[in-house]
Amino acid sequence: MQFDQLRRMALFAHVVRYGSFSAASRALDLATSVLSAAVSQLEIELGVRLLHRTTRRLSLTEVGQNYYQQCLAMLAAAEAAQELIAESSGEIAGRLRISAASDVAENIILPALHPLTKAHPKLLLDIQVADNIVDMASQQIDLSIRSGWMRDSSLVARKLADLHEVLVASPAYLKKSGIPQHPEDLSRHQIIAMTRLSDPTTLTLKNKEGHTVKVSLPPSAMTDSVRLLVHMAVEGMGLARLPSYAVSQDLRANRLVTVLDSWQLPGAGIFAVTLKRGLQPQKVRAAIEALAQFLDAA
Repeated sequence: MQFDQLRRMALFAHVVRYGSFSAASRALDLATSVLSAAVSQLEIELGVRLLHRTTRRLSLTEVGQNYYQQCLAMLAAAEAAQELIAESSGEIAGRLRISAASDVAENIILPALHPLTKAHPKLLLDIQVADNIVDMASQQIDLSIRSGWMRDSSLVARKLADLHEVLVASPAYLKKSGIPQHPEDLSRHQIIAMTRLSDPTTLTLKNKEGHTVKVSLPPSAMTDSVRLLVHMAVEGMGLARLPSYAVSQDLRANRLVTVLDSWQLPGAGIFAVTLKRGLQPQKVRAAIEALAQFLDAA
């Protein structure tokens, strides 16, 4: 196999990884025409179509999907070789692929890891924002940061911090619907349901004396996005159960207020998730430690 074909295989993998010729063009600093020509030439050499092209999106053919996985493995091996050299000199370098929900990416990952990238210029963050849980193996994710409860026993999770949740509402909503003084008062209220939860319309509340109450509320709206849930709460659409870090600014600005402060929601956690046990690459270990220190100081 000639070097030029290896290069075309790498460019094809980058186009698929970034989702479009234009996105890969920006990431690689190459003209879209160069990328398009490389993929077309690769298809000619192989005698098969790898991509379905439309004006709006790209999709892989069946053979293209299988070929992409092999090209991805080739890229991963090359990147691992580069990182091995960097690690031998004590340098933190290479592409670090992190998956997280949008609220976690903005409120935790960015402020925690920005100082790390400034200290190690050869470390490239590739943050993939997905409010649903992604397949880490097929997406070649090094590290996933998740909040809530870990249920997948096939993954390796390290708890970085406790996740404190609060029940909030807008002042306008409470003025209209009343301020609940006891969980029983919630029967007159509606909740904006977070569909990522196993039971999005049920609240389990516990007071200081250890008494637990479970209340089901009718939903006023539903979403799987924490950011949208915050906006809905600010707009007065109902009560909302949210991580404290996601509403801290809105609470300080009085756009939202906490409800039933003497009752607590069950504790959850913020986890660093990897695919394998044992010694992780230095870039992954450094990122996990930076995240743990950030959350410990928060």
